[in-house]
Amino acid sequence: MDITTELVWAQCDACSSCVRFTPPATPTFLPNNSSSFAEVGCTSQTCQRMIPGEHGCTHDDDPCGYPNDFYAWNTSGVLATDIFTFGTTPVPGVMFGCSGDIMVQDLAGASGVAGFSRGALSLVSQLNISSFTYFIAPHGDAASKSFVSWTWGGSADHQFAAGQMLTGGRRSSTPLLAAKKNQLYPDLYYVNLTGLQVDGQLLTAIPPGTFDVRPTGSGGVFLSSTLPVTYLEEAAYNVLRPELVRRIQSQGVAPVTAGDDVNNLCFLTRNFSGAKIPGIALVFDGANATMELKVENYFFAVADGQLTCLTILPSIGGSILGSLLQAGRTMTCDIHGGQLTFQTAAAGAPTPGVWPMIMATLVVWMLCPQNFF
Repeated sequence: MDITTELVWAQCDACSSCVRFTPPATPTFLPNNSSSFAEVGCTSQTCQRMIPGEHGCTHDDDPCGYPNDFYAWNTSGVLATDIFTFGTTPVPGVMFGCSGDIMVQDLAGASGVAGFSRGALSLVSQLNISSFTYFIAPHGDAASKSFVSWTWGGSADHQFAAGQMLTGGRRSSTPLLAAKKNQLYPDLYYVNLTGLQVDGQLLTAIPPGTFDVRPTGSGGVFLSSTLPVTYLEEAAYNVLRPELVRRIQSQGVAPVTAGDDVNNLCFLTRNFSGAKIPGIALVFDGANATMELKVENYFFAVADGQLTCLTILPSIGGSILGSLLQAGRTMTCDIHGGQLTFQTAAAGAPTPGVWPMIMATLVVWMLCPQNFF
């Protein structure tokens, strides 16, 4: 699942000229075997509204296509409808992308992506999902499995769970922010991050309003279930980073150079593993709405495990809370109620179920600054 995109797409039977980086054995949808499959035509209002000017139509009877970069998943194909079955409940007329070209190597083994943004093509909109919950398994934790579940159709009687939800643990809630006028990404899930703590101490040097949505529509803080790293506004990152360095270096563990980018904050793993790493917490709007992170939520071993690097990077124009930061807790988006609830597992709680959530794989990377806004 991807909460930052609206397109639901599946790998379809590839054409002879298709480019596909995923393994040949990856499960593939065969539209010719489905009597209910129907392509969306170029002249349809849906095509004109959803993919204006980019649908690659030459003739009126052509199918409505989408280009490689249209939904940021580097996949191209045609829009279509078919019957989707969730559990035992069939839902006719679900619109999705039937993809031929799959240009994302990180999706090796995935049959497609379920878009869970607020956009018109997402499952959230098509099924009228009122709330959904997802769990991203911590990296290297073989006992945990990612999952997603939701309540849909405007009724609590319609529920679907791919996996088992966590029980117990600390629960905290913060408002999901409604889109403001001229907001750049109105379909995403924004939250009101009010500050950062290191070892329980609020970083008061972060300027007020750093995490706010600006009148121009940029800024703000939104969630991502597929981008592994977290990006914080430079004004916040430039306070957080030196505080972490100061506390770690006071134990005789100094940063090392990793690549040409000055934003890489890395340590030799053999030294890092013996240090007391400062704890980071995110402070959100709401009563006791503080998300206390584990070290693995913001440091990750790279370069064959020789280096351990901070997975929080600076950005300009907004902040993104990535999947590594969210891992190990359930995240519930109550769309109708306008609330995000996050919950950590209680000691001894059962591990989530066995259905995998589709998400991009974190590969060995060298950190670099980004401007996504």
